[in-house]
Amino acid sequence: MKSNYYNVKGIAFIAILFLNVLNSYAQGYNFSLEGGTWNGHGNISPNGATMLVGGAEVGGDGEVNATQWFLNQADGGDYLVLRTDAVGNQASWIWSNFSNSISAAAELSITTKNAANNATVAQYIRDAEAVFIAGGDQREYMDLWKGTAIEDAINYLINVKKVPIGGTSAGMAIMGGAYYAPATSGILSSEILNDPYHPYTSNSLFYNDFIDNPFLTNVITDTHLDRTHGTNNENRYGRAFGLLARTVADQNETTRYAIACDEATFVCIDGSGNARVFGDGGQTQYPTKAYFMVVNCTTPENITSGQSLVWNNSSEAVKAYVIQGSINGNGNSFNLNDWKTASGGGWLDMYTNNGYNGFNYINGSGATIGATAPNCDGGTTPTVCDIPNLSIDGTTASSITTSWNNTAASSYKLRYRVTGTSSWTTVTVNTTSYSIQTLSSSTSYDLRVRSVCGTEQSSYSPIQIATTASAVDYCSSYGNSTSYEYIDEVGIDGIYNFSGNDNGYGNYTSVTFNLTKGNTHTLFVDPNTSDRERFVIWIDYNQDGTFDTNTEEIAYRSTRRSFTSNFTVPNSALSGTTRMRVSMQYANDGYPNPCDVISYGEVEDYTVMISGGSSARTKHFTAIEISNQVFPNPTEGQITYNTSAEVVEMSVIDMLGNTLIQVQTNTVDLSSLNKGIYIVQINENGKKSMHKIIKK
Repeated sequence: MKSNYYNVKGIAFIAILFLNVLNSYAQGYNFSLEGGTWNGHGNISPNGATMLVGGAEVGGDGEVNATQWFLNQADGGDYLVLRTDAVGNQASWIWSNFSNSISAAAELSITTKNAANNATVAQYIRDAEAVFIAGGDQREYMDLWKGTAIEDAINYLINVKKVPIGGTSAGMAIMGGAYYAPATSGILSSEILNDPYHPYTSNSLFYNDFIDNPFLTNVITDTHLDRTHGTNNENRYGRAFGLLARTVADQNETTRYAIACDEATFVCIDGSGNARVFGDGGQTQYPTKAYFMVVNCTTPENITSGQSLVWNNSSEAVKAYVIQGSINGNGNSFNLNDWKTASGGGWLDMYTNNGYNGFNYINGSGATIGATAPNCDGGTTPTVCDIPNLSIDGTTASSITTSWNNTAASSYKLRYRVTGTSSWTTVTVNTTSYSIQTLSSSTSYDLRVRSVCGTEQSSYSPIQIATTASAVDYCSSYGNSTSYEYIDEVGIDGIYNFSGNDNGYGNYTSVTFNLTKGNTHTLFVDPNTSDRERFVIWIDYNQDGTFDTNTEEIAYRSTRRSFTSNFTVPNSALSGTTRMRVSMQYANDGYPNPCDVISYGEVEDYTVMISGGSSARTKHFTAIEISNQVFPNPTEGQITYNTSAEVVEMSVIDMLGNTLIQVQTNTVDLSSLNKGIYIVQINENGKKSMHKIIKK
């Protein structure tokens, strides 16, 4: 009887497991943990990086070493494979061979548009410290993921969390700012060179509307270069050349590039934009070469629908730096900042004077390495454009004010879009600041900027997110005198704003606290006073522009000291951003009201974001005392860590766990950050410590 019991129990368990799998597929996704504990690691610091794989990985030394390089950038975090077909063996191979380098390995298959907007699916991605997009069909990736929560999550990992991202075959094909996702059949080299507007390119070339990798903004990628296609056994070298010609024509820019790879080739790009190429060095049947293709100054002489492409430029239309991948990735490099500084390979001229028959590198032959480097300015080294550091200086209900450092550029291109959408608005700015006008109220926007140095352009800066204020008008309230008392600090749920003396009124509507309907939150207020004060705090839950003293007062206290107070957001509160007002008045003068002019005291306004579901997971820090090893503390700008170590990495982290700044030195400048409390994580020769810093 006992053995029968366990047999029945085992069958029941298998049935439940099978039903769970069926249920996940019914929802349009399947998450399969192949090893480890998902999101179970401690505090780590991944490094932004990119790995582009030409397809047909062969499991050789080149792949093993490139994969190890990629996983090293994850700092022991979680590895996630994304795909649209059934779960494969990539994550299980990673866990079997590299489990010492990561905390977990999993695969996530997303097969419907609804699943791509599923909050659980998006959170799996946001929790990852390394993401690898499998091979498949880039059109399917685009159709299912573009404009969804999946796209937002991937771009969050690249630009905010800064984790390594990789892709093979179709996964590599969608990595560029420009990408080819064929609506019908994939195009052959002969087809695009004999007609650059061949029907197989119709509705198939896209620009800067999907994956947002700063180093690949003006880049189109192509894969499987050495694989043969069609009845004439054509390779894809001519196709990569033709696709680059189309991007030049479509965007009317000569600052366009391509990265194209043979099969079993791994291009590994670190966070500074320097690429190394791994491969088996031509020891297998695969050439394992990478081609870094640079437009050499001019647009095609003839690029017309139905006619053969002519792009000659004295037989130097495109300069391709060709690197034979090495097993350990050593001995070669290519710099994606200037697209010129390189080693370990050689320059190759590519051109055509008459479509496919006039192409000089058909099937990878007909040209030799030994050409000169690209040179578009008459013999001098091109100006290298630095990427600006973008900051958000203020918001109103209809505007966002931004600024960035002076990179000595001739002009700048500022881009913005509503968060979650794909269409950017671009403005050219001749100064280092700009106020974007006529925006929608209570709306989040993505912003980024690039330098323009004559004919050269930098990559775009990482995306910054700013939220416009509520459109309603609030009554004014302020203190006439702060000689004896003022509000020093306000916080909710461990997120703080250190304000200091604002001479009676502090407008901190650019500081947003996240609240959830039905949840209880903890308010913290710290005054600077020696007298007893009366504090009243309101939140405009119904967003009507007034603070109702009966239903929207969340706290009252009469004290001379700092205090905490719990409050619960009513389920009737409207979702979105609204105003919170903190009022402090000398106690002997009575009880402050929302619109009072206070004789002695201060008023501060903040923004709160109210959501209706579970809030996003945040990283919580254990108690960390104010540090005296990092000084000055408090600070208004630069801080220094007192150490004699030769190698120090400093990471500045906000109270949500987001890494804001990361440097390889013992000093860091915090002047671009808002006032408040931050955590500085120190990695000193492998030993990590954390320090609390107050930014004044």
